[in-house]
Amino acid sequence: MSKVKDLLKLAADSMKNRTLTELLENDMEYQKRLKEENKVLKEVEGLDLTNEQKDCIDRLIAIKDEREYDYHVNAYMAGMLDGYEILKQFDLTKE
Repeated sequence: MSKVKDLLKLAADSMKNRTLTELLENDMEYQKRLKEENKVLKEVEGLDLTNEQKDCIDRLIAIKDEREYDYHVNAYMAGMLDGYEILKQFDLTKE
């Protein structure tokens, strides 16, 4: 089952990338937050931190990025499933 879920996640991620990228590029609020995030990351890089502190921050960012990736792929799959359920409710699935 895990292998099937992994394949579904890869397929959903591939599909999501096609539409999501365009939506995000045109979303001014998202672009504003992205610029703010990049500014803060540069500020963090400029701090006089020990190697241990830098490693801790890097691990935190990496884990957060991985979790967000999983969240977005699952949210996209949930959206597809919800869309399908809506079609079923209106008897548009030809089942």
